[in-house]
Amino acid sequence: MNITRLKLIIIAASTFAVSNAYSQSGAIYSFNFKVDPQLTEYYKVEKSGHLLSNYSQKDEMPQSLIDSIKINTEAAFAAKLNMPVQMCFHKYSSPMHFTSEGLNGVLEGLPEITTFKRGQKDCPQNTRYIKLDVLIFVGGGYFVVNETNKTKMRPQIQITAKVVDENKQEVWKGKVMLKDFEKLKTETILIDGGYVKNSEVLSPNQIYAMYMLALNKLMIE
Repeated sequence: MNITRLKLIIIAASTFAVSNAYSQSGAIYSFNFKVDPQLTEYYKVEKSGHLLSNYSQKDEMPQSLIDSIKINTEAAFAAKLNMPVQMCFHKYSSPMHFTSEGLNGVLEGLPEITTFKRGQKDCPQNTRYIKLDVLIFVGGGYFVVNETNKTKMRPQIQITAKVVDENKQEVWKGKVMLKDFEKLKTETILIDGGYVKNSEVLSPNQIYAMYMLALNKLMIE
């Protein structure tokens, strides 16, 4: 084999490898991000048998932080998988996307495609499909400050992720949990036959910071 022909073979092989690398891409089709309402509701009224009198107050996650969560999650998985990664939303016939609705502590505006099959249909021609679950919850039980109405809650965060190929064969999976966060105080007072709770809670920025810490740890698992 002469030198010229060998060089042509090497160039062709290199071109194929580069082209193949660029043809790889990933889609995050399911991104469930839930925060226990106990950790976000700083004022809550509960009256048994009086549903209309029950209500709570909390700070909503601003759109800028939701956008940062999406962008940083895409970037983290792109670096992990060494390919472009984007959010994959269910598409209707009209120009709309199906996203999480922000009920019961679920963060709104994230992909909520329930099955791999539907995710592949909505975002075809990808080679990796990613399912991500984030849960921020009260871990380790309640810490009683006194016997009447004061407790402390310790927040924890757990992330589980699974990556499959276009044939649904597992490529990678990971799980991480972080527990070392400060306890939050809650005081409950009995007033007019109902309970009023005043609580220290996680701010949107603290929730975002917890997620980024856990995501970074997940990526090195």
